[in-house]
Amino acid sequence: MNMIKLFILFMTCSVSVVAWGGTAAPDPRVLWKEIQTLQKNHAIMSGSIPYQVGSRMADPYTVDLANALAQSSIHSAGGILKVTRYADGSLVVKENFNVNKQLVGITAMLKAANFDPTDRNWVMASYNPAGKVLSFGKVGSCIACHVLVRHQDLVFAPPPTQLLPITTWKAFFPKQEINPVYVALIKHHPEALVR
Repeated sequence: MNMIKLFILFMTCSVSVVAWGGTAAPDPRVLWKEIQTLQKNHAIMSGSIPYQVGSRMADPYTVDLANALAQSSIHSAGGILKVTRYADGSLVVKENFNVNKQLVGITAMLKAANFDPTDRNWVMASYNPAGKVLSFGKVGSCIACHVLVRHQDLVFAPPPTQLLPITTWKAFFPKQEINPVYVALIKHHPEALVR
């Protein structure tokens, strides 16, 4: 990432920490603008690659993005598996793509100081590709899955670094079809299963 992009991301994050330092979740439209900035700057999360394997057939490709504060947390810890606490203002985003690599949805996690200490102060959000809010705030279904990696401050590492066992995956997505490529990753990387 060039220095100009890094500076822009840093300045965006600096503003975000102030705006999201209170106990209330930010306005979902403000968070959407931050997500768009990450998309525009191709702010790929450390350890992620464009169009990596997604677990669902509804969105078999994903791209993970992260702002400068999240990236700094990852780098300071020595990798995503070693992060125990993300800095306030950290934003991680998952872009979800269909088989034609068209964007079908976006999910995000924002660390907002004092938002919800029980769930590590993460604001969970999902949007359609046009920015319409589908869920926002304390989203129990998101938290229920992400607590599986509570030792990593609720943030999963991209596949194949971390994978959900099929039985766990089916418990969270009972009406979804699992991506056979993801199943193959599970077979080839059993050491990566979340326990």
